[in-house]
Amino acid sequence: MRYKVSIIGYLAKQKPLFDGQTVKTKQLASLLHAQLSEDEIGELDMQSMRPSPVSFFWNFFKLCRNSDNVIILPAHGALLLFPLLCLLYRGKNTKLIYNVIGGWLAGYIEKYSYLKPILKRFDQIWVETTVMKRALEEKGFNNLTIVPNFKNITILKKEELNMSTSNPIRLCIFSRIMEMKGIDDAVNAVIETTDKSTNYFSLDIYGQIDPTYTEHFTELQKNFPENIRYCGCVDATKSTEVLREYDALLFPTKFPTEGLPGTLIDAYSAGLPVISARWQSFTDFVEDGKTGIGYTQCNYQELVEVLRKISQDPSLLTNKKEDCLVKAKEYSAETVGKQVASLLNI
Repeated sequence: MRYKVSIIGYLAKQKPLFDGQTVKTKQLASLLHAQLSEDEIGELDMQSMRPSPVSFFWNFFKLCRNSDNVIILPAHGALLLFPLLCLLYRGKNTKLIYNVIGGWLAGYIEKYSYLKPILKRFDQIWVETTVMKRALEEKGFNNLTIVPNFKNITILKKEELNMSTSNPIRLCIFSRIMEMKGIDDAVNAVIETTDKSTNYFSLDIYGQIDPTYTEHFTELQKNFPENIRYCGCVDATKSTEVLREYDALLFPTKFPTEGLPGTLIDAYSAGLPVISARWQSFTDFVEDGKTGIGYTQCNYQELVEVLRKISQDPSLLTNKKEDCLVKAKEYSAETVGKQVASLLNI
């Protein structure tokens, strides 16, 4: 059997995962299933590699040889090997596409320079940001296309927006729970700005806890005041339903090379402005003063000052909600799906 498109990535069919990489891979698979019949799509879940390596690589080679298009979405470690294997085993008429997750590829190639000539031989590399596209162009790549992250989720209608501000002002975090996502800064900033005689904030934290952060986060939770909670994980398809109850998304990331975080798409779809650190590609996705409020990355005091300003004038959030819904449409499955279909000629 020959497939029109095959996807090799973390589909999490064996064990549920809620990280951005898995969500993006599953969203792409869902988009393609909406456009093609079941027998036109091949899938290989990288989660099956460890328990069944022989079966995994046999299926990997079959997909590379028997697909018109092979899209890979590897994690950092898998990137060291999989592009080379794709080139070695691809069929005569197979096109190879690397769909990059996040914004770290340019720096990664600096460390593992042998990847550069391998990836240049791919037919297409889909990147999320203009920053990464420029960085790779400077390294001589000419097979680049910006394909933004997207989600097939409900976008609220304008009339569904709650234009009043809660008391306390309800903030949420919707991401992987780890040190570099700025969780400590978020918790401490909300605690520091809590004054119940004026407007103040509550903070609900959603997401999968990174194993390296579990012990620290457990200790952090012991000191949570009543206006801060950890609320577990939410299925990606229910994000709008959950987030619409909040006033803003807090995104204090310390990663300079974020791509387009899926959590921003969730927020915009629910009409939530973002209070965000300005990572390298911030201006690609956040219109400062229109769909969000930015502060200098890793600058805790500036984050505190932003929260203080909002507490004094909550309309800084409510006047951005309609613009967020407009922005969400740029990252819908309908919009990006048309681009993907064109790139794959399907």
